Amino acid sequence: MNRLVITLLLALAPMLIQSQNFEKYEDMKEVDAMVMTSKMFKMLAKVDLSDNDPEAREYMKLIENLDRIQIFKSSDSKVRSLMASDVKSYLQKGSLEELMRVNDNGQNIKFYSLPGKNDNYVKELFMYLEGNEDNKPMTVILSITGEIDLSQLSKLTSDLKVPGAEELKKANNKS
Repeated sequence: MNRLVITLLLALAPMLIQSQNFEKYEDMKEVDAMVMTSKMFKMLAKVDLSDNDPEAREYMKLIENLDRIQIFKSSDSKVRSLMASDVKSYLQKGSLEELMRVNDNGQNIKFYSLPGKNDNYVKELFMYLEGNEDNKPMTVILSITGEIDLSQLSKLTSDLKVPGAEELKKANNKS
């Protein structure tokens, strides 16, 4: 009986792990990927900035509290289908709350978050975008984890040139 349970758990483990993260897309040639880790953010936070620039100080405060940013983008139909399936599985775990949905010019963008220490912070911001770029179908997955100050987040996503950043900025301005 124990062998059966262990075998079953070992067989299910890869599926459970895949539904929890999207790192498998990093090595796919059909995917544009960017992953930044907490080490990178800590390095950036050590950059010596002028005390006269409060915007730069706020920006550094935001990034030093981040753990990871993952962005995966693909136009390949098979990969896009796999991404849709993985996102659906990830969202069905039920830990993320829907923030907003935007359907604009053929782009469907959905934002989700994991609540943080108060209403101004989240532990994870997750975005899923299905749309077109240069008349080609495109899917984008964005996951940002850490102590995320929502008031500063739109600046970061704009600087990273993330599709959907404008919609996030509009949502922050409404709150």
